[in-house]
Amino acid sequence: MASEQRLPRVDRGGRLGFANYPPQIWLLLAGSFLVRALGFAYPFMSYFVTERGHGPTVVSFVLAAFGVGWVLGLLVCGSLVDRIGGRLTLMTAMVGAAAVLCVLAVSHGAPMLIGGAVVFGLLFDAPRPIISAAITELIPDSQQRATVDAFRYGWVVNAGGAITGALGGLLAVRLDVPALFLMNAAACATFAGAAWFLPRSTQGSAPAALSGYRNAFADKRLVLLYLSSVATLTVMTALFADMPMVMRLHGLGPDAFGWAQVANALGVVVLTPLITPWLSQRIAGGPRLDILAAATLWTTACMAAAAFATTTAGFSLAGFGVALGETAWFVVAVGIVHRIAPPDQRGLYHGVWATTLPVAWIVSPLLAAFSLETGGPHMVAATTCVVGLIGVALCIPLARHLQDRF
Repeated sequence: MASEQRLPRVDRGGRLGFANYPPQIWLLLAGSFLVRALGFAYPFMSYFVTERGHGPTVVSFVLAAFGVGWVLGLLVCGSLVDRIGGRLTLMTAMVGAAAVLCVLAVSHGAPMLIGGAVVFGLLFDAPRPIISAAITELIPDSQQRATVDAFRYGWVVNAGGAITGALGGLLAVRLDVPALFLMNAAACATFAGAAWFLPRSTQGSAPAALSGYRNAFADKRLVLLYLSSVATLTVMTALFADMPMVMRLHGLGPDAFGWAQVANALGVVVLTPLITPWLSQRIAGGPRLDILAAATLWTTACMAAAAFATTTAGFSLAGFGVALGETAWFVVAVGIVHRIAPPDQRGLYHGVWATTLPVAWIVSPLLAAFSLETGGPHMVAATTCVVGLIGVALCIPLARHLQDRF
């Protein structure tokens, strides 16, 4: 992204002040919302593979292949941002995602489905490190960065995800699932076309890939934040991994799980504008590990309590409660990445940190299944607390290393 355009330092009172953001940020957020709202391929992939006549084994292989691609893709795309620029990386990734979705829509055999899932996983989440690196570069003020990060997480990601679930469910009844894949492809192609209007990057080439990764993983701040984030996100994603399993024990079906998801998304959308002014003012003073730890504790308590819920209302209340912790946690965590990322490795740092989410998506259901098989809901609550407390404990050495540098 063009580094010569900078934001004026205005609106120190914590108000949103969105009019002061560069147009590149608005374009990136709008494109991200589009591919998020029409991102049907991943949530409906298991249904798609089943419709192709395959059993649970092939479904699990396809989803695992997608997860592997997701992790690797974030690392590769983050590094490419530093080497060839966000504009070219975004265009290439979105064109590739559109193409592979078109191929997947007409695929039937297991090898094609598994291979396509890997490639799609490599490309589908590319906008995340690209947008994060652009925010770091174009918005030098940490308070304004916190505001746009809160807007991005609360309204772009969560509202878009809510539209995906609601609209995808309605369309799947009237259309076939391959049609949803084609709509997802059209959204990716549209974002690629919009990326053409982004300015060319003025950033020089980053260090060689291997040395870049080596330097990043030698940064104790990034490593500690990464481990703490994996622990916290494992607790957060339990909302989608543990909760359906526990609900089934009480005879609750997919409709009840849907209400819990709606409550969580609604909580994030409603709470974001309420806590953003307070949160952005405090982040302006430095990386707030106390808020990060408190958000992790709150989220852990809500998800541990969800293990003892027995009704739709109880699970929905837990989902709404998690929204407060996850909103604050995301803004603080990504704000730390903004601060510690070297200018020539912004994309790489954000790409590395972004892999915490797919890693958590892999760990959380495995932990949930183990807990339910060995001890039932009580064990789910216990393991949730242990993992959450690990995330909190890692904030202590992270705070020490951050104080040494800021």
